[in-house]
Amino acid sequence: MKKIAMYLLAGTVLLGCGGDDDSDFDSTTNPNPDPTQTVKLTPGIYTGSTDEGEYLEGLVDDDNRLWFIYSEKEIFIGFMRSNDSVVFNNSKFTALVKNYSFDKEIGRNSRDATITGNSKPSKAFTGTFSEQNEKTINYNVGYDEALSARKQTLAMINGKTYNGDSYITDVSGAGNSTITFDPNGNFTGNDDEGCTMTGKFTPSISGRYYVSTVTFGASPCYDAGETHTGVALVDEDNELIYLGTDSTKKKSSVFIS
Repeated sequence: MKKIAMYLLAGTVLLGCGGDDDSDFDSTTNPNPDPTQTVKLTPGIYTGSTDEGEYLEGLVDDDNRLWFIYSEKEIFIGFMRSNDSVVFNNSKFTALVKNYSFDKEIGRNSRDATITGNSKPSKAFTGTFSEQNEKTINYNVGYDEALSARKQTLAMINGKTYNGDSYITDVSGAGNSTITFDPNGNFTGNDDEGCTMTGKFTPSISGRYYVSTVTFGASPCYDAGETHTGVALVDEDNELIYLGTDSTKKKSSVFIS
């Protein structure tokens, strides 16, 4: 697997444990106890690792949500995203996340988890990831200035066709999908099972990533008729990465060219 700048910050796998647009977020719980002493995370791309040997790449998006992808020995395992915006409280944060695992040994479904952070100099932070009844994992990530400065534009994907691995929650293994873009960021696609899909990529306000939607066609699509929303980007190797979830946050979809 390539270095995926979009391994939008949020995840870890921290153990292969396991979002959507703003309106779908569950913001009923705010684990930051004192909102008068909060500092937002710096939006952008972060990279790092866990004490379990997983490689992390992630994004803090324009709304200060975390997206993290985790991989091991260049093998994609899963991703996580925070349920809500994240802020530091006295240089620390605690965030509730959904973890979407594609590790066959652990199970391919969404799980509730908690990620903590402790700010360090130069926009870096360390912390832990934990799920109920599972081992706590330690991680560290740092801000990538070059990748964070890379702008995602419609011109970058205009007329491009991408072929790559695709993943759907609860489906064993990776499939192969092909998607093609028009000048406005709209795309059409299909996979090796005969599923068709349509969608759209729109550059975010910061330009660091695309706000993305994908709608799956009728059977044989596993999520027939459903729309997933998420984030995407083209990395420095011109590889496309997309992460998304359905409106219930129980299912997710991934594309890596």
